[in-house]
Formats: sequence, C-alpha cells, structure tokens
Amino acid sequence: MNSGGGKSRKAERSVELREQSVPPPTLRSYLFLFLWCAAVTILLHCPMLFKPHSEGDELAYFVLSQRMGWDLSNYTTKDDPRINKFPYTIYRNPVFHHPPLLPLVLRAGAHFTANPLLQFTRTVPPRSRSGDSADYVTPAPVAAVFLFNVFVSVAALWYVCRLLVLCEIKPQYGAAALVGITLCPLVLFSTVRIHHDGLAGLLLLCGFIAFAESLERRAIIPALEAACWLVAAMNVRFNAIAALPPLLFMPLYASTRPRSPAPKGDSENRVGPVESAPSRPGWVAPAIVLGAVFTLGMQHYYRLIVTYGTLWPGAFVQPIGDVAKFSSFLAIVERMTRSWVCWELAAMFPLAVLFVAPWTVRRYWGDWQARKWPVWFVFIFAFLFVTQLAFAYKQVRYFAAVTPFMHVCWPYLLRLSPLREWIKWSIWGLGGVTLLLMVTTGFLNASLHDPDQTLILPSITIYWPTLLDAYRPPR
Repeated sequence: MNSGGGKSRKAERSVELREQSVPPPTLRSYLFLFLWCAAVTILLHCPMLFKPHSEGDELAYFVLSQRMGWDLSNYTTKDDPRINKFPYTIYRNPVFHHPPLLPLVLRAGAHFTANPLLQFTRTVPPRSRSGDSADYVTPAPVAAVFLFNVFVSVAALWYVCRLLVLCEIKPQYGAAALVGITLCPLVLFSTVRIHHDGLAGLLLLCGFIAFAESLERRAIIPALEAACWLVAAMNVRFNAIAALPPLLFMPLYASTRPRSPAPKGDSENRVGPVESAPSRPGWVAPAIVLGAVFTLGMQHYYRLIVTYGTLWPGAFVQPIGDVAKFSSFLAIVERMTRSWVCWELAAMFPLAVLFVAPWTVRRYWGDWQARKWPVWFVFIFAFLFVTQLAFAYKQVRYFAAVTPFMHVCWPYLLRLSPLREWIKWSIWGLGGVTLLLMVTTGFLNASLHDPDQTLILPSITIYWPTLLDAYRPPR
C-alpha cells in the first residue's frame, strides 16, 4: 500500500516539476479563448430580445420596478392583482425578500426609450394588456436586463481568465472553465430570462476572484473591484448571504499560508509572485471588501430584520393553501426531493464525479495546507452546494448560483489525472459526454422552448424518453 502511494506521489511530483519548467501563462495567452467565449455568450443571449417575458418571477420583478421608488420605498407587490394570485405569502408581505438590484435595472431601462435594442424587441408579440397593468415585461426593461446580463456574463469570463493566470494554469486546461461557464445550461437558462440565480452566481464568482487577487498581491484595485461585485451579488439574490462564511474566512486562509524560504533559483517551495512581498498592510484589502459587504451589501438584509425580526426565510415565505393546485409546474416541484435534484444535476454534469475521485481527494489536503487558490474554490463550491441543497433545493434552476464555481474548478481537477492510462482517457470521454449534455440541455431549454417554461429538463430525457414520465404532473 505504501509503495503504491509513494509511486503516485512521485508521479504527481514529476508532473509538478515539468509544469514549473514551462513559463507561466499570461492574460495574452487566454485572449483568443476569452474573445471566442464572449462572442458565443452574446449570441446565446440574443434570443432574450425576441421572446415575451411573462413567467411568474419575471412578472414579479417587473411589478416591483413599477411600484418601487428610486429610494427603494414601497418595495412590495402586495397591492398588485397580477401578483397577489401567486400562492405564497411573500407576494402579499410589506417588503419583498429578494434584494432590489434587478428591479432597479428594470426601472432604469423603462426610462431609456431611445435604446437602439428596442427596434429588435418590438418583434415581441403583443399581449392582452399594456401600461401599468401589462401581464408581461415591456421591451425597454427587457433590453436593459439583456445588456446587464451580457455584461455580467462576459465579465465573469474575464475574471476566470485572471484566476487561471493567478493559479498558473495553462490554456489547454483553463479552456474547460471558460467553455463550461459559456455553455452551462443552468446559467444560460437563468440569464436569458429575468431571473436572479445565474446572475448571483456570476457576480459572486467575479467578487471572489478579485478578492483572491487582492489578497495575493495586497492590491487596492482588485479589492475595490471585489467590493463592487460582491455588493452587487448581495443585492441581487437573498440566498447570496450564504457566501458570507467563506468570504469571512478567506483572509485567514491567505494570511496563514506557509512561506518557508527557498534556495536561490528554486521555485519549488515558493508561493505567490516572484517579486518581494509588498509593504502594504495585509488588512487593507479585507477591510475594503468586508466593509463594503456589511454596509452597502447587507442593506436589504437589515431592512428585512427590521420588518420581520429575522432573516429565516420560513418566517416570511410560506405557501398559501394547496400549492400543487395552482399550476402543473408547482405540482411537479412539490414532489421534488434532494435525491431527485442531485440526479438531475448529475444528468447535466456527469464529470462532477471528479470532485470525489480518489486521486483528487488525496490531493486536497496537501493543497489546502499550502493554501493554494484552486482548492479554495473547490471548498467554496462544496460549501455553497451543500447550503443550497439543504435550504433551497426544490427547483434545479436555483443551482445556477452555484455551478459557476463548479466550472471554474475543472482545470484544477483535470490536471490531477490518475496514473492508469485508461482512466485518463475515460475522464476525457466523460468530459465529452458532459459537454454534449450541457449543450443540448442549455440549447433546448434556453433557445427553443416557450419562455414561460420554468422547469429545466436534462436532455438525457431525449435519449431515454421514458424518463419524461417523472416530469408529468400527477392526475
């Protein structure tokens, strides 16, 4: 047993030495990949301009944008007959539980009627009502959200490139993260609609990456960037508060990194940049980021505490009557279990088995002790996934706030290849299957299906149609 473990460690050691002999990647080496993924991202979001947006959450945000003030007053849907029919108490409560950034984008968009994108959105078929009583989101706010979603999606790709350079991961591995985020069916399903799940995940990802850069280099500019992204994330989705524990622990993770002196010319034990450590105090960047998060970022949570006396969602989000009778979709949702949601996620991302592969798990502890950034993002993904699965698992689209962190871990996991050659080829084959399932699921649900659809069906149901029976509402 020990000899086998020794061989595996020697093999990993030789791989590390070979990688250290290659010049570290730069942002220039990722430029082509970034531009390609950014172009695909924009093209995939264009159908958003040609579809009516009238699904429940979209309409709720639209009503909030109509009724709220610029000072965030009257942030409620309780007096709107279009929303009061929904079978949950939050639509009748004095303060809506999700933060106000997305309604603010809708409200701002409604005031810019000269937006050139409106000539495309006019192709949206008219509905029965217009004006303040419209039962769909009007073209001007849709154009504004389109610009916002595309900006965040492309920015996330750029920050992923920066993380890959920070971790010195070569483009042949880093491409997996960029392609994964570009084609992720959950993120795409969310960001081509007026939903907050995918947006929150991308904003958090940008914030955590910028925070890692600021801690690594003790730099002010990345800290300011991280503050902006994290404040935006906390003001998009109520569940973004789950990111606070890893955010608070992040400075400690970086500050306790072992920095044993290495011999001159030896980069084996060196951690961080080549140049000498900057003289700026290490507490400056965390103070900027955490100060912004606990003031501007948490403002809506403080308002909820004042209004409801708690942040526990069960205190102000309760079903009214038999929710299953409200729609066939909610009838399916009520039958969802954690195991079923895990199966759906596995049907879209089978490559996620790498997170628990023996050769991967064996490497985690050593990289954690060395305080390496790739394993830290594995920890963030695991923490947010478990939190999401524990507290809000009923709809698989909720995990769009988590999957960006999964995709950014692919390069790290693919580098930790096993010793057996047939397993290596099996991993790449599984990666190809994952890409196929991601593309077909995302394309069918985000581009072809009716925009009122809110249930994400894994494309594996196309290849095994009998699985569709599980998605039919009970009679």
